[in-house]
Amino acid sequence: MGTTLKVGIIGCGAIAQKLHVPDIHTCGLGELVAFCDVLPAKARALAEQYGTNAKVYADYRELLRDKRVEAVVVALPNVLHGPVTIAAAKAGKHVQVEKPMATSLEEAQRMIDAAKRAGTKLMVNQSQRLFPEHRKAKEVLDSGILGKILHVSAMFGHAGPEHWSPTGKWFFRKKDARFGAMADLGVHKADLVRFLTGKEVAEISAFHDRIEKKNSDVEDNFVSCLKFADGTLGTLSASWTVKGSSAEYTFLHCVNGTLRVSVVPGKPVIANLVNPRCEIVFDPPPPIERYPGSWGIDAGGAFVRAMLGLEKPYCTGEEGMKALAIILAAEKASLTGRRVRVSY
Repeated sequence: MGTTLKVGIIGCGAIAQKLHVPDIHTCGLGELVAFCDVLPAKARALAEQYGTNAKVYADYRELLRDKRVEAVVVALPNVLHGPVTIAAAKAGKHVQVEKPMATSLEEAQRMIDAAKRAGTKLMVNQSQRLFPEHRKAKEVLDSGILGKILHVSAMFGHAGPEHWSPTGKWFFRKKDARFGAMADLGVHKADLVRFLTGKEVAEISAFHDRIEKKNSDVEDNFVSCLKFADGTLGTLSASWTVKGSSAEYTFLHCVNGTLRVSVVPGKPVIANLVNPRCEIVFDPPPPIERYPGSWGIDAGGAFVRAMLGLEKPYCTGEEGMKALAIILAAEKASLTGRRVRVSY
C-alpha cells in the first residue's frame, strides 16, 4: 500500500452518493478506482463524476478480483453486509461497512474473524460519532464539569427513508433490511450513547410496531428503556413517522446539570449547570465542507486515513457489534414482553 488508498464502492445508492464517495474523493489520500451496483447506470454515473479511470461492475465478486482495489466500502442492503464484508476480507481488502454491520451477532463475529484471519481492517460506519456536535458533547462530558451521568435520553426520527433515498425500496422489505427504524436509526443512537457516556447497556425493555408504513413488513417505530451496567437509566427511541421537523436529539442528565445536544436550533451543545448556576453554549468544530452536498463529517476521509495507519478507526468491528447487540436485545424484549440482558 502506498501513500494513497485505492478504494472500490460496492453499492452506489444514496448513502454512497451523499457521504462515502464525496468524502473519499476530496480527502486527498483516497483514489476511487471501482464502482459496483446491480444497476450499472448508478455505478457509471459515480465513476464519471468522481473516478479517474475507474472501472464499473455489476457483480461485487468481479470488483473484489480487481487487483488495484485495496479497500472497499460496503453500502448495500443490510442482509448483504455480512456476506460481502467476509468475501472482501478473504480477497484481502480492507472494509468500511454501513450500519447495522450485520443481522445477527453470530454474523458480526464472523465478519470480525474474517478480517483478523486475512490481516485486513474492518470499520463500521457509525457516523454519528463524527458529527461536530457529538464530538463537542463528548469533550464536554469528558471534562467532568457535569459530573456523573445519571440519566440518558436519545431520539432519532424522520419521515422515513423514502424521503431521502427514493429508490431505496429495500428499507421496507424484511428479507432485505431485516429491521426497520429500530436498526436504521436506532442503532445510531445505541452507538452514540455508548460513545458519549463510556457506559455499557446491561438490560433493556422495548416496544416496536408498524404504525403507518403499511406497504412495509418492518417496524416504523421503536422505543426502549435502558439500564446501564453501573445503574444509570435511559431511553432510546427511533421513528420513521416524524413529520414537520426531524427528531435528532440527546439529553444527558448529570449530577451537576444537563447537557442538551441538538435540542435548540442554532445552539447544538448546551450545558445547564447548577453549581455555579449558569448556561454555557458550546460551539462545535466547523463541518468539513470539501465538496458541495457532502455531510461535512469526513467519514470517507477517516476511513482512508485509518486504513493507511494515519489515525485510529472511529468505529471498529467490535464497537459496531456492541451497538448491534443493543438493538437485537431490544427486538427480543419487544417480541417477548420481557426485560432482556444485552449479550456482548
